[in-house]
Amino acid sequence: MSSMNDLILSTSALTKSFGGLIAVNDVSLDVEKGSIKAIIGPNGSGKTTFFNLITGVFPPSSGHIFFEGRNITRTSMHQRTRLGISRSYQITNIFPYQTTFENIRLAAQGCSGARVNFLGMLKKAGTYTNFHEKVLEIASIVGLDPMRLYIPAALIPHAEQRKLEIAMALATEPRLLLLDEPAAGMAIEEIPEVIDAILRVKESYGDQLTLLVVEHKMDIVMNLSEEIFVLSEGKMIAKGSPKEIQENEEVLTAYLGGTDEKLA
Repeated sequence: MSSMNDLILSTSALTKSFGGLIAVNDVSLDVEKGSIKAIIGPNGSGKTTFFNLITGVFPPSSGHIFFEGRNITRTSMHQRTRLGISRSYQITNIFPYQTTFENIRLAAQGCSGARVNFLGMLKKAGTYTNFHEKVLEIASIVGLDPMRLYIPAALIPHAEQRKLEIAMALATEPRLLLLDEPAAGMAIEEIPEVIDAILRVKESYGDQLTLLVVEHKMDIVMNLSEEIFVLSEGKMIAKGSPKEIQENEEVLTAYLGGTDEKLA
């Protein structure tokens, strides 16, 4: 068993109800520092609601959330970001009319507390240079095309937009990064790009960054995850290595209605 000092995230009997609907039901899990773990489950299983609880979008109905041993159950979204929790979203969440570079810079700027005037110019002398270097470093890590850094983000390919959102999350200097369906909307041939981007991020940050991924595409989950948690109807029904999850009959029943098929 992991000690509390080894854990970056821990939930205890976490539950969220919306009226008569229990979206997350008594979920307890541990995420070790420096690991890559995934949460999977059929549509409506509670995955995104669980992410919303971790990031403070919703308060839980009951249960507790601990980040690096600190109880953050009632901590605000803003405070959680300051503590080192960041997130990407299913629907691309970028500033479409700003350049790719500016999207990353604004994310870094917002985290640092640096102020801008109405022309978008940094008020602190010399700060822009520091942000410039940071943006280029992060863009390189996620594999953004350097030829597209200075065009509006709305004009870059969808795969590049997904990588941009990961870059924006990294710009906030997280220690825990939640990726909510990072390959959403991507064509099959684009999926290796997002897998490569996530692996590059993990290689670059090492044990300084922990990744928790929600994803429907099993090839991404199986290629990335050290451990997988499976939700069904709000409950955690299984956890284990990719191989163990692929062979788990309860998981196969939840996904496929039976055990004659295998998860890809």
